[in-house]
Amino acid sequence: MCLMFITSSCTVISKDINKQTTLEDKSFELEKTNISIVLEQLGPPSKLSKLNGGLVFIYESVNIDEYQIGLNAKYDFFRWFKFSFAKGKADREILLLIFDNKGYLVANTYNNFEENLGSGQSITFLYSIESLVDSSKLEEAPGSLSWGSSLLQPLPIALNYHNNLGTGESGVEQLGAPNSVGQHTLEMLQ
Repeated sequence: MCLMFITSSCTVISKDINKQTTLEDKSFELEKTNISIVLEQLGPPSKLSKLNGGLVFIYESVNIDEYQIGLNAKYDFFRWFKFSFAKGKADREILLLIFDNKGYLVANTYNNFEENLGSGQSITFLYSIESLVDSSKLEEAPGSLSWGSSLLQPLPIALNYHNNLGTGESGVEQLGAPNSVGQHTLEMLQ
């Protein structure tokens, strides 16, 4: 009976970000693969940037799973509340492709790993299903969708705009890269 109680109050919340077919089985020959072949097989990249006359593509695929367990009591006042505990993880795949100025692949790298997103807990009135783990750093919108609003940013961010890794002019970065290291530290002077 205890097992029935515990399993009936479990929840799994899943989110897929840029989910494609697996990036691992994509093998492209260096110096022979043209950019058009990559675009035909994988579609548009998650992010791209110019690099020394060529281009760099980054393909990212993220699967976020949050496992929750909820408990409630059937006594007086406590029967109206649910106590929930959650733990989250992200399965990530990243494929980085670098093309020369003629459009041919000169370097590539693939990485897949599991990232711990932490845990959370809540007390809710009656029953609700809501994410308790913060995965917002992996769910950011593409930079190309915010170019207009970027002109209204505070001065340190606006001055760093051409060096920002989200503009497609100075490189690419993975989803969830912290703002306290690297190029973004110039924007923290506010």
